[in-house]
Amino acid sequence: MEPITAAVAAFTAIKSGIQAGRELQDMVGELGKLWGGLDTARASHTQKRTKAMRNEFVSVEEEALKTFADKRKADEIEKELHQFILYTLGADAWAQLIEIRGQVRKQRQEQAAAALKQKRKIIDGILIAAAVIFSGFAIYWMGYIVINKGF
Repeated sequence: MEPITAAVAAFTAIKSGIQAGRELQDMVGELGKLWGGLDTARASHTQKRTKAMRNEFVSVEEEALKTFADKRKADEIEKELHQFILYTLGADAWAQLIEIRGQVRKQRQEQAAAALKQKRKIIDGILIAAAVIFSGFAIYWMGYIVINKGF
C-alpha cells in the first residue's frame, strides 16, 4: 500500500474515532500509521531514487509529479487534521497529538538503533569467530610444517 494511501485511511479512522468520542491515546496505532505515511510521502519527494527503486516504465516527470502530489496531499491531510482537532477537541488536544507523535518517532528511532546495534553485534561475532578459526588453522599449519619439515 502506498504511504499516502495508508495515511488517508488512517486519517479517516482518526476522524471517525474522534467523532465517536475516542481519546487520542486510544488511537496510537492509527496516529502512527498517519504520521508514518505522511513522513514517508514527504521524504520520498526529496530522496534520491536508486535504479532498483525506480519503475523503468515511468518517466522522470511522472515520478516527480507523483511524489510532489503525494507531498502536497500529506501537507493537506496534516492541515486538515490540525483544523479538525482544533475545532473538535481544542488546542490542548493538538498539543497532545504532537506530543504523541514525538513519542512514536522517538520509539521508532530507538527500535531502529537497537536493530542496528544487534546487527553490528552479530557481524562482530562472525568476524571474531572467523579470526579465531583462521588463527587456529594458521597455528595448526605452522605446527605441521615445523614437525614434518624440521624447521
